[in-house]
Amino acid sequence: MRGIFITGTSTGVGKTAVGAGLAWALRKRKIDVGVMKPFATANRVFSTNYRSQDTAILAKASGVNDPDCNLNPFFYSIAASPLVASELKHGVPVNIKKAVQELKKLGRKHDFLISEGIGGIMVPLTQKECVAGFAKRIDLPVIIVSTAKLGTLNHTLLTVMACKKFGLEIRGIILNKTSRKPNLVEQKTAEVLERLTHIKVLAVIPFSKGANFAAVGKVLEHDLDLDKLLSM
Repeated sequence: MRGIFITGTSTGVGKTAVGAGLAWALRKRKIDVGVMKPFATANRVFSTNYRSQDTAILAKASGVNDPDCNLNPFFYSIAASPLVASELKHGVPVNIKKAVQELKKLGRKHDFLISEGIGGIMVPLTQKECVAGFAKRIDLPVIIVSTAKLGTLNHTLLTVMACKKFGLEIRGIILNKTSRKPNLVEQKTAEVLERLTHIKVLAVIPFSKGANFAAVGKVLEHDLDLDKLLSM
């Protein structure tokens, strides 16, 4: 199974934008790309077709027609970690084995699979399992989405440390929501991250109000070696 698992240093850093942008860029190359958001939570259901807005965005960018129950096996209508949400809503707890099976099923159906995590890499899914453990089970390389705002060095270093502890292969870091006119600190962030982590910053995506996946995809087309990504 070829694919990538997209995680972030926290919630709201733009994992969905990056995942959808990558799906758009690969689709332009006539790649049959599948998408999956195994776990999602929100304060309301997004639409009749997709419970999660993230799933809807990923599906639109990739052009898939897979049903929502396969793209997003576990959804809870309260904005919290899956562990907390399932307990507060008295919903069905996350079944890691089922989530892994659904992901591998989609992986066999498509040429390349983009799977997006929820929150950060250590978000608890069950009492005993977190996102990192799930990523290890599906055996896909990881891209870490971060930002250039204050605190990102700490958040990114902690994320890298957690990924390494779980034995995850980190393909690279993407800095999202950067200023169009970055100050000296922002300009230095990518270089310092690479020096401290020895992991390549694959792309730097500027902040854009109302940015869509095509705009992000164009940046990724320019910055990423898509052929190398597909060949691994």
